[in-house]
Amino acid sequence: MGVLSALAQYFSRREVELLIEELSSYHRIQGSPHLEEAGRYIRDRLSEWGIEVEVYDLPYSSEAPPTSPPIVGWFVEDGYAEIVKPKRRTVSSLREAWTAVVAHSPPGEFEGRVCYAPTYNHVQSCADSVVLTPDWGLGTYLRAVESGARAVLVFRRNAPVGAYPYFGLFPLIPELKYMRVPALTVPRDVAEEIVGYLEKGEEVVAKGFVRSGYRDTAYARVVEARFGGGDGEFHLVAHYCHPGATVNDNVSGSVALLVAAKALNVAIRDGKLKVDVPLRFVWVPEHHGTARYLRKVLEEGRSIRGAINLDMVGEKQCKTGSTLNLVRPPIVLLSRLEASLYAKTLEALPKAGTFSSPVEVPLVRFNVINYESGSDHDVYVAMGIPAVTLNQWPDKYYHTSADTIDKVSLRMVYSLGVAAVASVLELESARLEPYLHLVYGIDTLRASGEPLNARYYLYGKVSKLLGVELSVPRVEPPEGGEMVRLSAKGYLTSLYIRYRAGLEVLERLRRVQDKFRYFSTVLTLVGTHLLEGPKSSERLRFEVSGELGYEVPRDIFSEILDLAEVANYVSRWA
Repeated sequence: MGVLSALAQYFSRREVELLIEELSSYHRIQGSPHLEEAGRYIRDRLSEWGIEVEVYDLPYSSEAPPTSPPIVGWFVEDGYAEIVKPKRRTVSSLREAWTAVVAHSPPGEFEGRVCYAPTYNHVQSCADSVVLTPDWGLGTYLRAVESGARAVLVFRRNAPVGAYPYFGLFPLIPELKYMRVPALTVPRDVAEEIVGYLEKGEEVVAKGFVRSGYRDTAYARVVEARFGGGDGEFHLVAHYCHPGATVNDNVSGSVALLVAAKALNVAIRDGKLKVDVPLRFVWVPEHHGTARYLRKVLEEGRSIRGAINLDMVGEKQCKTGSTLNLVRPPIVLLSRLEASLYAKTLEALPKAGTFSSPVEVPLVRFNVINYESGSDHDVYVAMGIPAVTLNQWPDKYYHTSADTIDKVSLRMVYSLGVAAVASVLELESARLEPYLHLVYGIDTLRASGEPLNARYYLYGKVSKLLGVELSVPRVEPPEGGEMVRLSAKGYLTSLYIRYRAGLEVLERLRRVQDKFRYFSTVLTLVGTHLLEGPKSSERLRFEVSGELGYEVPRDIFSEILDLAEVANYVSRWA
C-alpha cells in the first residue's frame, strides 16, 4: 500500500474544520502574545496525539542576519474610527475585523479633517490632518508623521467590497520613536465614499483611537514535530502567523501539517507505515522565526537534505480564483524531492477521465513555476537547501478580512498535507530523469535570447551534478565587470537592509522596487548562486537572468548589488 492510500482513510472533515476554526481564532501577528499562544496550541495538539514535539522560543530582540533584525513586540486591545462630518458612520472597527488596526500601530486618540493622499508623494500636503491613502508602506507612514498628521487611514484599491485589508509597520526597536500616530485600515467601499465627499468639496472629519502597546519581550515560537532519526533531515514547513480569523494565509498550510502529522502517527501505530528517514514538521512565524530556527538547527550540527513549504494551500479555487502552484527552488537546486512532490501532488489531486482515452486530468488548476520569493522556502534556498513550495495564487481575498473559512476546501488541505509526507517517504521511487526533461522543456520553451542561453547553461550544469543525461546546447557564461563575493550566507530582506542602512534607504528601496518588481527574487538568487564562490558581475547577472527567464537590466542589477553591499551581504572588487 502506498503512503497516500494508507493516509487517505484518516481524513476527517470535522477535524480539519475544527482545527482551522481554533487556530484562526488567535490574532497571530508577529511579536504578539496571541502568536505565542497559537504556537502553544499547536504544541498541545501534537502532544495530545502522542507525537514527539520540541518548542523553540527564539527572541525577536535577537538578530538573525541577513534576514531578521531585532524586532519589537506588540499587542492590540481595541481600535475604532468614525467620520462625524458630513454624516456620522463607522469606518473602521477592530470588533468587525482583526485587520482593522494596522499591525504594530502605536496607541493614541485622534480627531481631525480627512486629507486624501492618492500616492506617497501627496502625503506631505496633509499636515495636521487624518491621512487617507491607498499607497501603504513604512515610508508613507513616516512621511505622514513628519508632516504632522494626526492619524493614518489606509485602504487597498483592489480589496473585496466590505473587506478590511491587512497591513503592518514592522518597526525595528530603534524606530519606535517614530511610531507617533495611530494607523487603521478602511474597507475600499468606505474609502471611496469618503473620497467622493472630498471631491465634491465637502469637509470630512474623522475621529477614533487605537489601544495598543509594545512589548519588551516577545518570542518567535517555532514548533517542531519529529518522526524518524538519523542525519539528513527533511522539513515540512508552514508559517502560522497572520491576523485572527484569516484562514487560507496560512492556517490552511499549518492545519495541513497538523492533520498530516496526526495521520502519519496513527498509521505508524496501526502498523501501516514506518518512517526510515528523519522527518520534521515545523511550524514557524514567517521568515523571522524560520531564519532564527534554521540558524540554530544548523549550528547544532544537524543537516537538512530538503524542505517542502505549504503556504496558502486550502483555497476553493471557484471562489478565490487561484491556481495551485508548485514553486520550484532555483534550477541549480533541482533535486529528487522536487520531482517527488510533483508526482505526489498530481496523485493526490481529484481527477476525472477525458472524453475518450484512459488519461485522467486534475479537477483543479495546477501549475509548475520557477523560483520566486515570498514564503519560508526563501530561507532554506538561500542556505543552499532545496526547498519546494505549494501555494495557491492569485487569491482575490489575500491579506483581507474576507479570507475566511468559507473559502477553504477541507479536502484540499488534507490532501496536500499528506502529499508532502508521501513525497519524503517515497522519495527513492521518484522518477528524477523524466521530471528533469519535463521542466527543462517547459523552461526552454518559455525563454528566449540571453535568458534561454543561460537556461541551457544552468540545465547542462545541474544535469551533470544529478547524473542525468540531458542533451543541452553547450553555452559558456559571459565574464566581465567587477567580482562579487557572498559575505553573509542567508536570505536577505528589505527589512534587514533598512536595519543596516537606516531609514534613509527607504526611498531608494521604493524606487528600485517600483522599477523592478522581481527585486526580492533577484536578491535571493544572487545569494544562492554566490554560494558556489565569487563570480564576475556579468556571469552572475547571466545566471540570475536564466533562473528568472527574464534579462535583468545591467543598471537595475548594479543597483541591487549596491543595496546588498550596503547590508554587508556581498562585497565587490575590480
